[in-house]
Amino acid sequence: MRKLAKLTSILFTIVFLGMQFVPNATAPKTSAIPAGRMAETINPQVSAILDRSCQDCHSSHTTLPWYGRVAPVSWIVSKHIKEGREMLDFSEWTNQPESEGERLLICDAVSDGRMPLPEYTVMHRNAKLSKQDVKAVCDWAAVPSAPVKSAQVSNKGNQKD
Repeated sequence: MRKLAKLTSILFTIVFLGMQFVPNATAPKTSAIPAGRMAETINPQVSAILDRSCQDCHSSHTTLPWYGRVAPVSWIVSKHIKEGREMLDFSEWTNQPESEGERLLICDAVSDGRMPLPEYTVMHRNAKLSKQDVKAVCDWAAVPSAPVKSAQVSNKGNQKD
């Protein structure tokens, strides 16, 4: 019986160490966020809330904790980051045309508790949103954005090279 337990633990260790060499599909990249629409449509309070609670999964400014680099947890974290960026990527915020409801979708996600993910807030307690945080985000979402981006696009179209 002891021999079986020892053999099992050795096998488990070998498999665990081998998993560390399997690459992640989503290696977090980093980039600078251009000022454009992001700076002009998010007030400082909402920006701080989004930075604290959303940026790790919804931008290229991911800060991985130590366990986010250890398989199989790293695979789960990478999957969440990949899905988060596909849904909404604040790093690409200024490069995408604004849809009318994108900010309201953010409000809906934080209002009903879908975001930030509960499994994220377990390990990142400061990412939990208070009622005041949710209200600030939803108040920001309800205000129509300024037509700055469309003005920039139309000005680019009128420029001669």
